[in-house]
Amino acid sequence: MVRGLIGEFVDRSPGCDGLGDWIAANVTFPSSMVDRITPATTEEDLARIADALGARDEAAVVTEPFTQWVIEDDFAAGRPAWERAGVIMTADVQPYEQIKLRLLNGSHSTLAYLGQLADCEFIADAVRPFAAVVQRLMATDIAPTVAVPDGFDLFAYQDQLLERFANPALRHRTTQVAMDGSQKLPVRLLAPIRERRRAGVEPVAATLGVAAWMRFVSAGRSDGGRPLTVDDPLAGEIAERLRGREDAEAVVDTLLGMEQIFDEELAADARWRALLIDHVTALTRDGAERTARRIAG
Repeated sequence: MVRGLIGEFVDRSPGCDGLGDWIAANVTFPSSMVDRITPATTEEDLARIADALGARDEAAVVTEPFTQWVIEDDFAAGRPAWERAGVIMTADVQPYEQIKLRLLNGSHSTLAYLGQLADCEFIADAVRPFAAVVQRLMATDIAPTVAVPDGFDLFAYQDQLLERFANPALRHRTTQVAMDGSQKLPVRLLAPIRERRRAGVEPVAATLGVAAWMRFVSAGRSDGGRPLTVDDPLAGEIAERLRGREDAEAVVDTLLGMEQIFDEELAADARWRALLIDHVTALTRDGAERTARRIAG
């Protein structure tokens, strides 16, 4: 992104003839990725931190103990020995990014939507009833779709994720993770679902995550009757398209018709559509917890 922005700036700037070629030959733009859960900082957090510091820090960020920093080892000159501080230096950041987006973020979104339906305020609360189905999601639907870098323990990472999600001190609200679902689903869940469908597999647990989102944006209320708030850039269009529809088939077909979220391949997949309808029907009839227990097996 930085490379593209600088290239565009140079192209549009007068008197920069040859600068673009010089940058291409002499400048590098290493990619990087950070994996660390950072819940939105609350007023309560700021007050607690002020008591500890003796000063108010308006830029304070609450984080978990875990941290992973991956940097593409592509520098034009020397660089600090960041690996001595635990940074992973690699020729290709993309596999690490894919693992994070699909395993961590895909599981996070699934916990958030199921948790919202089940009246779980925090992600840690949602781990208790939904850990088993998230384990199935990671092991059977997502892990087969990622490339694993040499030396990376994918099984340990999955176990570690559930421990991280269950951290009660993190106080990561399901409402925060559930935000902007229309923007998050394509990368976090729909991409691995598409790959599993191309392999002839029914991604049952991953599809439950999508179905939980569909139920979340269409139901209006949780399983316990609490009003649900949809915070999404497409919230208005979603509501307008649904217009109070609650029947599972109508909800699924309406949302699958949103090309901003679902590509033509998935929208036309009759078998996957049927699985979505089954899941949304079960979520409506039985609630999130009973549905997840049945799917987890």
